[in-house]
Amino acid sequence: MTIKMEGIHQKNLFSSMRSIGVYVPEESKYRVLSDVLPWVELAEVANRHRSKLMDINRGAPLDLRLHLGAYIVQTMDGLTDRKTEEMVRYHAGVRLLCGVEGTTKTIDHTSIEDFRNTVGQEGAEELNKIIVQHAMKEGFTGNKLCSSDTTVQEALICHPTEVGHLRKISEQLTGIGKRIKKGIASKMEKFKGKVEELVTEIRLFTRGKKEKTIERKKILGKKLHCAVIKLYRVVEKEIRGMAKGTREQYEEELVLYRKMLGQIKTWMNTGYHPSGKIISLWYQSARAITRGKAARAVEFGRRWFITLLEGGYIIGRPCKKLGSDTDGKIAGEVLPQFKDVLGKMPEMFVYDRGGDEPTNHDILERAKVKKNCIFRKGKGKMEAGRNIFAAAKRERALSEAAIATLKCAKYNFNKPRARSGEACITKGQMAMLGANLSRLLRDLRGDVQIAVAV
Repeated sequence: MTIKMEGIHQKNLFSSMRSIGVYVPEESKYRVLSDVLPWVELAEVANRHRSKLMDINRGAPLDLRLHLGAYIVQTMDGLTDRKTEEMVRYHAGVRLLCGVEGTTKTIDHTSIEDFRNTVGQEGAEELNKIIVQHAMKEGFTGNKLCSSDTTVQEALICHPTEVGHLRKISEQLTGIGKRIKKGIASKMEKFKGKVEELVTEIRLFTRGKKEKTIERKKILGKKLHCAVIKLYRVVEKEIRGMAKGTREQYEEELVLYRKMLGQIKTWMNTGYHPSGKIISLWYQSARAITRGKAARAVEFGRRWFITLLEGGYIIGRPCKKLGSDTDGKIAGEVLPQFKDVLGKMPEMFVYDRGGDEPTNHDILERAKVKKNCIFRKGKGKMEAGRNIFAAAKRERALSEAAIATLKCAKYNFNKPRARSGEACITKGQMAMLGANLSRLLRDLRGDVQIAVAV
């Protein structure tokens, strides 16, 4: 076999050129989506939600097609903001999708983040709604099937421990003290030093399950709690004498810390965590959710319901009730979103045996859903024919597969790169948007589709 050595011993002539023409093939996913996406509807949604936070008619003009294109690329490929910036700058297909082919226009990562934040979680959900409705017009999905299940969107937080919470609260209180009055900084540093000493002692010298070790850990934990309480009282006392406007800046934080300190004290006294236990300072709606599965007994995050539609398209929202035990009334949350997106109630509702509760059956009966395919608990049997039962079993399996697809690293649903509860929900909606765009692309290309119940 011969070998070509061009470009090895001699510099490539293209390296000195300012621009290079690149051919984007017709089958490129970016070119296909560029031609078929309902850009006008997408732009109207983005503008409506952005206008809630700013005056979109003032300031420098924003290239909406460019920002929407970058937003779509990020949802489909699970890219970071900086990687999205690089793709928009150098990838010919992405530039075509963004409508900047033949120009030198580009976008930076801060603009990508600002646009995503202004569109928000509601905007992301509505953009996904438009894609599903577009797929319905094309005949790729329909309103006959509603197969739902719940899952946990895990938050990117450290494993929650009482020692870690107390240490973090002390750091936040010390920071507040330094900002409000320099005179108390030295006093607070003394308490903060005591907290760090106790944390170090707990972490290093209370390992193991011996009775003496556990007893020592309890004693040190109470001392740590008392030290943090003293820090809290110093800050609270100083804030009381401030003007109302200044005081309000810190009161919300102090309410949170007071609540968490009370919950920690309850656990220390009783050995049981109180209902609604806060496990993260920055993601206050996250909960410890018991799954009862071999792989993970407990997951830390927010519970979602995910609904699989015909053709493999997905919609969903965070469950209204935080934590576990949401299945018993889940139909009351699933059906309104289904009707909002697809225009009418489904003919077939599929859910696992966790939803076998009187409330769900009553909701389905009032909504006039013809095929109630909630699997029954124990030895109970679904009131359905053999074919419908087989279809329900298939859709249950496909619902699990849809959740697994969302949780793969590509779509960034699980443990999203976010530092607020709102941003986590936005990332969840963007993950569904990305999965639906990928599904739409496969349908447009004529790839093999998953069979659905009729």
